[in-house]
Amino acid sequence: MSHARFAAVVIAAVIVLFAGGNLISDVLLRGVRADFTERGLYALSPGARTVIDRLDEPVDLTFYYSRTEAARYPGLRAYAARVRELLRTMTARSRGMIRLDEVDPEPFSEAEDAAITAGLEPISGDAGGRIFFGLVGRNAVDDERMIGFFDPADEARLEYELVRVIAQLERARIPSIAVISDLPFEPDGEGDSANPVIDELAGAFDVRWLDAGFEAIPDVDALFLLHPPPLSEGQTYLVDQFALSRGRVLVAVDPLAHVALKPGPDGVPPVQAQRASDLPRLLAAWGVRYDPTVAVMDRAHGLPVQVVEDGRARTRAYPLWFAAPPAGLSAESPATAALARGINFGSPGLLTPAEGADTAFEPLVRTSPDGARLDVDIAAGSPGPAELLAGYAPDDDAPLTLAARVSGALSTAYPDGPPAGEIAFEPSDHLSASAGPGEVVVIADADWLDPAYYLRSDPVDGGRIVADNPALALNLADRLAGDPALVSLRSRSSSARPMTRVEALRAEAEARYLEVQRELEAELEAARERLEELNAAGESSVLGGASRDEAAEAEQLRARMVEARARLREVERGFRREIDALERALVFWTMWAPPLGVALLGAIFLFLRRRGAP
Repeated sequence: MSHARFAAVVIAAVIVLFAGGNLISDVLLRGVRADFTERGLYALSPGARTVIDRLDEPVDLTFYYSRTEAARYPGLRAYAARVRELLRTMTARSRGMIRLDEVDPEPFSEAEDAAITAGLEPISGDAGGRIFFGLVGRNAVDDERMIGFFDPADEARLEYELVRVIAQLERARIPSIAVISDLPFEPDGEGDSANPVIDELAGAFDVRWLDAGFEAIPDVDALFLLHPPPLSEGQTYLVDQFALSRGRVLVAVDPLAHVALKPGPDGVPPVQAQRASDLPRLLAAWGVRYDPTVAVMDRAHGLPVQVVEDGRARTRAYPLWFAAPPAGLSAESPATAALARGINFGSPGLLTPAEGADTAFEPLVRTSPDGARLDVDIAAGSPGPAELLAGYAPDDDAPLTLAARVSGALSTAYPDGPPAGEIAFEPSDHLSASAGPGEVVVIADADWLDPAYYLRSDPVDGGRIVADNPALALNLADRLAGDPALVSLRSRSSSARPMTRVEALRAEAEARYLEVQRELEAELEAARERLEELNAAGESSVLGGASRDEAAEAEQLRARMVEARARLREVERGFRREIDALERALVFWTMWAPPLGVALLGAIFLFLRRRGAP
């Protein structure tokens, strides 16, 4: 056999083996998955596996995706592939309990009519067509759940959203929550609260809002007190007895609730708005100390705010509004262990365990070691960043606890029985202690629920979630009232791979720029103050009568101010040039250097081969 014929036979055999191997593996290894990505993007979380493995009746999932209309949008195509792969992974795991069907709802087709009837929310394409990108799930008794549109901006929550649909179809009853709150979050007549967290809760739970004069707490799975109004003795007793009988309570109290004081449509805060909230009798009985006169700040993780300095808008870190970093979140609690973006707070309070308490006090969220206390009256005066930093002193007890879980046997706050008052109680129904272990989560802030603290406005994508505040709220709701298996699913890693080295270099360059900027601004301020002294004393040449030396000094000061401003502008331009050069270098080394290197090595190899040929 000639060399050429032998090579052809080998190539044909390789092709046949490759094709045959793929066909065999598709049949024999269909349910096998191996995820080699760094962040486990294609591996199911333990909670997802738990929900899927417990399915005992089939669930039908219909994935609606306008493949033709979405073809011109690469980002949407890539995210659709991500959704499709995750759905297939879940289907393979389910042992036939999940039946997946993908539908391309073409215009004026029955599939499009079915998608619209199910409530999917298409977006308009550039060519005027509609793009469907959602999911409809049904169980054996025709209960239906759906995801109206898969938003690429919510990729970190994709697995949770899919598994939640499956869990809701598998559950026979929707868990319920009662809410007592003085915050402007109660949904309107159409069910819209203008708050993503509240809307998410309403979509997953039966949420019942109690008015300020409530005289009973309905039969629900959990009770949420979110910056509650002042409660009467009878209402406080109702909460106390609910905690003992059901043992599932979430409390958010605040020494300075900015969200409660926000102006309404008429431009003024609500008439009954409360700056602070407290439940002293209940918290003491549960083993928690909270002082509404103390606010907490953290200069190490202050959130950026716009301030005006020297007539120019500047971005500065504000210690009273800060992010509790991932390192400050409990790694032991399922509600916080998987959160990777931190929790943003606004002038929160401080929690400590009460002495002699029988309950266990577990910190869930804490500040950095730079955490400090501040009198709430000072915080209410809206001090600027510079004013807060001037007298900043980290607390000896830092890190400071902002949120905690209290568990164990709960005792009543009314050991002498029900109080007399506006609500009549039956003394024989009084509970002195919980029948089983209770669980109360206390958060010393209400502003963490405000979208302004976790949503960043984006001109293209709209609101983009930048902190794990919503995930924390839903995790706690699932832990206290819902499906604990869902707690580990939120805030999975995005498939986007940030260029961490570039971001580090950018941060380093920005730090150098800010240092030079502070020096120049200090020089400017000193020159301006001296010039104002000369003007005020009538010594400057502008007012006349000044000596030659004084006039010369004033002129030098003005020249120094002009020069400092010019240098400041040059520093800003230098910062931009450095960042641009960094990005150009990145493009070269990642896009051009590898192919050029391969081409160069190939040319060298070819040259050496020809040179060595006889």
